[in-house]
Amino acid sequence: MLPLGNPAIGDDFIDREKEIEQILSVLEKDSILLIAPRRFGKTSIMRKVEKELTDQNKICIFLEVEDVYSSEHFLTEIVMALVENEKISKKKNIISTLKDSFKWFKENIEEFETPLFKAKMRSNIQADLKKDWKGKSKMISEIINMTESNIYSIVDEFPVAVKNMKSKDAEEFLHWFRKLRQTSKNLRFIVGGSVSIDRVVRNVGGASLINDFKRVSIDGFQRKSALDVIKKVFREEKWSYKESLGGKILECIGEAYIPYFIAIILSAIKEEKVLRGVEIDEESIEKIYNSRILGSKGKHYFEPYSYRLRIFYSDMEEKAARAILRKICRGDYYSADLAFGIFKQETGINDYDIFMDLLADLSNDYYIEHDPKNGLKFYSKMLRDWWRLYHG
Repeated sequence: MLPLGNPAIGDDFIDREKEIEQILSVLEKDSILLIAPRRFGKTSIMRKVEKELTDQNKICIFLEVEDVYSSEHFLTEIVMALVENEKISKKKNIISTLKDSFKWFKENIEEFETPLFKAKMRSNIQADLKKDWKGKSKMISEIINMTESNIYSIVDEFPVAVKNMKSKDAEEFLHWFRKLRQTSKNLRFIVGGSVSIDRVVRNVGGASLINDFKRVSIDGFQRKSALDVIKKVFREEKWSYKESLGGKILECIGEAYIPYFIAIILSAIKEEKVLRGVEIDEESIEKIYNSRILGSKGKHYFEPYSYRLRIFYSDMEEKAARAILRKICRGDYYSADLAFGIFKQETGINDYDIFMDLLADLSNDYYIEHDPKNGLKFYSKMLRDWWRLYHG
């Protein structure tokens, strides 16, 4: 069964070869901004890239920064990741740099290989960086440049970390982060997040701070790949499969065939079969979708999409976005001009450029698609169905 909450790894990682190949190719020259919404398999892809690079004997570190709230905290995670990487920590000149940067490190160097030292190290580094993170951050560039070979740093949930910071701190951090990329020629970043980084950065300094990244977008599965996933699960669970069943599941989900949504409906089917002995046919799949997925039992799967508006959009943006989404969820397409009317009514702002920024944010966060010819529609049928029931 596909994992619902954790990244897909090993045999569960399916059909992202083209994305992996593209990412590895781009990394030869550029850092990458990985664009993908929540539950599209972004973290699974990042973990797969980490494994590919490690298998090629390259230096790769992975940072999960959703709980980072300051520049010194972010820098602490980088330093710890560098030190804990065996290919880096064994270099004597790097140990020397740490001794020069942190007095306590020099005084306790004989304990370096002990677990207790590593545990104390994180808190001590963060405490020192809090006093002067800009000054001591030069050490990171020195360590990176000393390694001689390329270092690949994968940073998950980066926009959330920036959003967590105070505005002035975030702006200073983004300027430093850009300078680090410019001055460290052997450093490549893969930066990803489930929230539109453009909106986050726009609020604290502007798009110029991230315009050096090469953007790679992650979409849902193609139909064939989605069917292959479903067939694989049916085979593993020893369920009888036929094409009409796979087609019915995808009909319920709708394009785009989001990996997480496929996992949700397959998990619900398994529960109904195991607990109630339900036979899997087109009628039972439809019933499971309407009663279990869209019913109260499935509400927790989708609530983060609503909650995200409250957290990452301003009060004015959230109010306008909810009003527009309320209209869009009732059909296939909704006129952008009518949506602008709603925007003006909800915000009191008669500025089309600001309205278009909001539409861009909703598109980048994969709530909607904006077709200049036909108008606006929900990116996902399943999310549209749920939104219509609970927010329409």
